[in-house]
Amino acid sequence: MSPFFRSLALALLCLPALQAEDVPLDPVTGMKIAPDWEIVRNHCIICHSSQTFLRQKATEANWTSVLTWMQTNGGLWKLEPDVEKKIVQYLATHYGPGDTANYRRAPIPATLMPPNPYASEAKLEAEAKKQQGLIKPPAK
Repeated sequence: MSPFFRSLALALLCLPALQAEDVPLDPVTGMKIAPDWEIVRNHCIICHSSQTFLRQKATEANWTSVLTWMQTNGGLWKLEPDVEKKIVQYLATHYGPGDTANYRRAPIPATLMPPNPYASEAKLEAEAKKQQGLIKPPAK
């Protein structure tokens, strides 16, 4: 390959890095300092490290789904709609799918997962009763 084409190929490979937005990072959390980052920080790192979500890449719909799951199953309080929207928009903008090479795959549906070899009979019985509506979640 000629030196010209080698240089051109190298320049094209570096182009995405040159076009990358230079957003400052918070030295404590590693979060991108952009509009509404403090709202995300204040609501999310109460329960877990910022690294839990900084390593994820998801669409707006996926981030919304994660928040809904955390509110239903993880003990996250109900957020004001405008706060939830700001959190989702920040995460989707700064920790969105980006290029497909860095996009985290969707979770495998439970129907396609093998049986859990560690599930006890008692746990399986309790899950079945929850699905039948015989066990109600604790009142909050």
